[in-house]
Amino acid sequence: MAETRRDFIYRLAKGAGWSAALLGLLDGTVHALPKSEDTDLAILDASLALEHEAIAIYETALQRNLFVPGLRAYAVEFVGDHKGHRDTQIGLAEERGARSAAALSDYHLGGMRSGDAALRRCLEVEIAAQRAYQAVNSQIRAKDYLLTSAFILVDEVRHETVWKRVLGVKIY
Repeated sequence: MAETRRDFIYRLAKGAGWSAALLGLLDGTVHALPKSEDTDLAILDASLALEHEAIAIYETALQRNLFVPGLRAYAVEFVGDHKGHRDTQIGLAEERGARSAAALSDYHLGGMRSGDAALRRCLEVEIAAQRAYQAVNSQIRAKDYLLTSAFILVDEVRHETVWKRVLGVKIY
């Protein structure tokens, strides 16, 4: 049986190191987290893990020339967005005296060998990121991080929309 999109997103968030409480937001078993600096830092760390994965996916696909020329420009733009998200989130964590999650050494991208596989993997990570940011935005206490997270959410939706259109997936 094929993995559902919901299962994929949950697995990706779990693999990104999301705590049980944050995962509960995604699966609907937790409706609110305590608004605190610790919650903000946990959300920041989990979000940063998703950004690291997105960067790895895009960079690997770009290095392997898996995007056709007309789509390569989008991939370059989107990996730049994800790097900006990563850098902003690292800066927010450092301002609070916290250490940020480092990128993993391997994101298991060996099977990503075709343009179609790359596009689908990009879409999957964008959907996961969009749903994750949407789920956690109401839980963020600090206004600077909430504003940053809201802007990142807009980028994730834009990225998702582009890849859905390219793949012929219904947008709404």
